[in-house]
Amino acid sequence: MVKLLNSIFLVLWVAAIVALAEQPPNIILILTDDQGWNNTQVLMIEDRDDTRSDFYLTPNMQRLADNGMTFSQAYAPHPVCSPSRHAIQFGMSPAKLKKTTNQGANYPEFIESPAIPQVLKAAHPEYKAAHFGKWHMYAHPAERGYDASDGRTNNRTGRQHTTDQTKFWAHEDPKRSESITDDSIQFIKHQAAAGNPFYLQISHYFIHLSAEAKQATLDKHKERKPGEIHTAYWYAAMLDDLDREVGRILDTLNELKLTENTYVIFTSDNGGTARQFPHFNKPLRAGKGSYYEGGIRVPFFAVGPGIKAGSYSTVPIVGYDFLPTFAELSGSSEPLPSGIEGGSFKSVLFNGGQGTVVRPRDGIYFSRQLDAVLIQENHKLIRTHRDGRLQLYNLNNDLSELNDLSKDQPGRTEDLHRQLLDWMESIDASTPSPHAPRVRRAKQN
Repeated sequence: MVKLLNSIFLVLWVAAIVALAEQPPNIILILTDDQGWNNTQVLMIEDRDDTRSDFYLTPNMQRLADNGMTFSQAYAPHPVCSPSRHAIQFGMSPAKLKKTTNQGANYPEFIESPAIPQVLKAAHPEYKAAHFGKWHMYAHPAERGYDASDGRTNNRTGRQHTTDQTKFWAHEDPKRSESITDDSIQFIKHQAAAGNPFYLQISHYFIHLSAEAKQATLDKHKERKPGEIHTAYWYAAMLDDLDREVGRILDTLNELKLTENTYVIFTSDNGGTARQFPHFNKPLRAGKGSYYEGGIRVPFFAVGPGIKAGSYSTVPIVGYDFLPTFAELSGSSEPLPSGIEGGSFKSVLFNGGQGTVVRPRDGIYFSRQLDAVLIQENHKLIRTHRDGRLQLYNLNNDLSELNDLSKDQPGRTEDLHRQLLDWMESIDASTPSPHAPRVRRAKQN
């Protein structure tokens, strides 16, 4: 009888271990708002000290980089927030989704393609999903497969006091950051207890527009010597409070022993704002709202099983790569939704940062009423729709986009322009939104 009980126990134990090993991974996406590429203490390019902040302190973002992979050339799908958030959810560019402005975020939803949670659940119905923080889309998160959420939140939900970046307020729950993290931790604990794999998107209101931080954090950074690039102590305080919340999530995963089966991705919805502080994104040019690097290049860290600690990747990736990447990380064998423009970067994560991202079209594409962009490897073409002007930059040699090569390299310029126009034609990019006026394209040069 004892031998029989021992045998049954052994069989059940082995079955439990096998089931745990076969369980799809947990995936957490931490999305910040208007956080510039150089708004961390992490070197974004290994041999360039000017690619990290000379004032901001972000030890938990550094912790992500130390334990995982830093992508030096990661892009938001769009230079403003609502289009980026749509693109992330559906794996397509804002231009293809006809969502290229913040205006219209509250019009009836017109996108029929499934979002990230729906794709994960189609492959693994046991997945649970939650979204906490800034949503900035019309359809309720529940309509997109989220089991728990804060609902249809927007900037006002995060206490947007003003558009003046030089004004700031003290608050014990700045930008609702603690509340968002509290809800996220409860969700993680509930799913861990239930044994469910989960997808969790934590969308912070930090560091959008008016500054808000704990009084103690403001006092701490007010006493510090400012940097040459970053000087605003209230911005340093905001990033400090944001970083603390990132650390709370990482600590929870450690406490619950979930790190061996959880991927954490950290990035921003667009580049840093440069309205009152135009130099804050240096060495990148311009900022939020622009298709220059300062408006779309964002910090990006990934940590999880199979990702080499302290690794760097120069492979260009974009926010609409998330859906196919998360699907592949989950082990899904289901076909991706039709029309997906992103590609999976799972192989890059597992190969020390080396490799390529295979998308339906070579490169990363952007378009809106004003202009359009194609990035292929280290070259970037910008087209201004109003007059057809073309700009070409080699981002490896000219990170600040100061040397326009379009006249010096007419062959490359023409080839990239043709590819950009072909893509625009294929998605009817000249009609960026059903709620925006049609823009007439300039004739090809």
